[in-house]
Amino acid sequence: MNKNIIKTIAVALPLALLMIYGCKKDFLKTTNPNKITEEQFWKTEADLKSAVASVYSLLRQPLYGYWGAFTGIQNINSLGDDVLTFPGGEAATTNIALFTNEATNSDASSTFSALYKSIYRANLVLANAEKVEVSDDLKKSYIAETKFLRGLCYFTLASNFGDVPLIIAPAKTADDQFMPSKPVTEVYAQAISDFTDAKSGLPPTRPSADLGRATSGAAIAYLGKAYLYIKDYQKAQATFELLNSAPYAYDLITDFSENFTDKNEFNKEAVFQWVYGPFGDPYGPWGVEGANSPMYNYLPQLIGPPAGGGWFKYVPTNYLIDQFMLEKRPAGSDTKFDKRMYYTLSWKHSNFGEPDVKWYGGSKTFEDLWASAQANISKIDPKSLLDVSGNNQFLINKFTNGWSGKESADNYWSATPSTANNVIMRYAEVLLMHAEAAAQNGDLAKAIADINRIRVRAGLPEKTGSNLPDLTSVMSELSHQKLLEMFFEQNRWQDLKRWYTPAQLKVHFTETNKQGAQYLQPRNYIFPIPTAELQTNNKIEQNPLWR
Repeated sequence: MNKNIIKTIAVALPLALLMIYGCKKDFLKTTNPNKITEEQFWKTEADLKSAVASVYSLLRQPLYGYWGAFTGIQNINSLGDDVLTFPGGEAATTNIALFTNEATNSDASSTFSALYKSIYRANLVLANAEKVEVSDDLKKSYIAETKFLRGLCYFTLASNFGDVPLIIAPAKTADDQFMPSKPVTEVYAQAISDFTDAKSGLPPTRPSADLGRATSGAAIAYLGKAYLYIKDYQKAQATFELLNSAPYAYDLITDFSENFTDKNEFNKEAVFQWVYGPFGDPYGPWGVEGANSPMYNYLPQLIGPPAGGGWFKYVPTNYLIDQFMLEKRPAGSDTKFDKRMYYTLSWKHSNFGEPDVKWYGGSKTFEDLWASAQANISKIDPKSLLDVSGNNQFLINKFTNGWSGKESADNYWSATPSTANNVIMRYAEVLLMHAEAAAQNGDLAKAIADINRIRVRAGLPEKTGSNLPDLTSVMSELSHQKLLEMFFEQNRWQDLKRWYTPAQLKVHFTETNKQGAQYLQPRNYIFPIPTAELQTNNKIEQNPLWR
C-alpha cells in the first residue's frame, strides 16, 4: 500500500501552519523575523502543496471534526435508527443521541469549528495560488483540489447546520472577520459551484505517490450527492452517470469487508477516502497538528468490545438486526444470512445452525466479547430499547480490528493502532444514490438495476419489476439495502431526514424503538449555531428553528 500523501501532510503541515497562523502582525505592529510571511511563503510548488495539505489536515483528523471518531462519527451515527449509544459516557454525545442537545454542545461546536478552519485555509490557498511559480496546469489542479475540499466543508455545513456564514475569501479587515448566515440554499449552491469547478480541474486518477488525494471522480460523486440532497433529481442522476464510463473504472469489489480493513486499500470501490498510516505519535491523537501528529485510525478503539481492547461505545439496534435477518439467502448458499452481516456484526453463529468463529487472532469467542460488554449494555434504559434475550445478542464488528491476528487489537495503547483508510465515499453509495435519483425521476428499471448490483454482492437474488412495481416499493427496498450496506458510515441520519418529515420520522423512531424518539423535534434536523460563535460573531443570528 502507498501512503505517501500522509507523509506529505506530516512533513508539509508544520510549515504551512507557520504560514497560516504566523503571518500576522500583533497589536504593537512589531514583526518576528523568524516567522514566515505571506510574501516569503507563496513561491514554490512545495509551498502550495504544504498549504493544500493543511486543508486536508483538519478534515481527516482521527478523533475530532465531522469524520473524527470521537466527535463526528459517533454523533452523526447516533442520530439514526441503527445504533444505540450508551448513557453515562460523554454528556455531549449522549445529548445528541437523545435529541436533547443545545447550542452549547461541545461536540457539534468542535465540528463547526474544524470545518471553518479548513475553509479559512482553503481560502488562503485560493487567494494566493496565482503567486506560485508553477505551470498553469499544475496550478489549476491545486486550485481544483482546494475547491473540492472547501466544497466538502460547505456541503457538510449545509446538511448539518443549515443557514451558516458563507466565507469565500480571506478577511482583509476586522469587519470582514465576521459574517451573517446565508440561507442554506446559498450554502449548497456554493458547494455545488466548488464541486463543479473541481470536477473540471482535477485528474480522474492519481499516481501511486498521490493516492488519497481528491480526483475528479470524487468531485462528481459529491456534486451528485449535493444535487440529491436538494432534491434536484434530474441533475443528480445525470451527474452520477458520469462515473459509469471512461475515464472512470469504479466498481464493487468482491469482498465487502475489504472496504474497511487495510487488506485491499485504494481499491476500485473507493471514490474518496481519508488516508491513515503508521506516522506520528500513535498515543497522542487528541487534536494536535504538527510534525509528530498521529495519522492512525482510532475507530476500532471506540467501537470494539472491551475483550478486544475497545471502549465499546455503541451497540446495534434490534431494528438493524431484524432487517439483516429479514431475508435469508437461497437454500444451498454458503451462508444462511446476507454476506454483509458476517463482517458488520458478531454473534454466536451456532445459535443459528452455523459453525462458530473466533475473533482477535482466534483468541476470543463471542461469549468472551459479550461478557466484556455487559457493563455498558446494562446501562441501556428502558430495557425494552435493546432485546438481548435468547439468541438476540449481537455486537458491532464493522470498523473494529476483530478480523486481525492480534489479541486486544482495538486498544491503541497495547497494540499498533489501525492504519486502515476511512473510505467516506464508496461506489456502492454512488449506486444507491443514483438509484434514488432514478426512482424519483420515474426510471424504476435503472433504480432496480443499481439495487441488484448491491444485492448480488451480498449473496441475495435479484429483484424484478414485478417485485418492485412502483416508487413506494423501490424506495422501501432502497432504504432497506442502504441501511445494511452503509451501516455506521454517517449516511443513515441524512437519508432519514430526506425521506421523512419530522412528524413521520418521530413515528418511525417510535416504531423502531430509537432511543430519544420522544424528544425529536423539527429543530433537530439541524444543529444549532454554536454558542461560542454567537458570542464571537455579532453579525450572526441563531438558526430560526433554534431561536
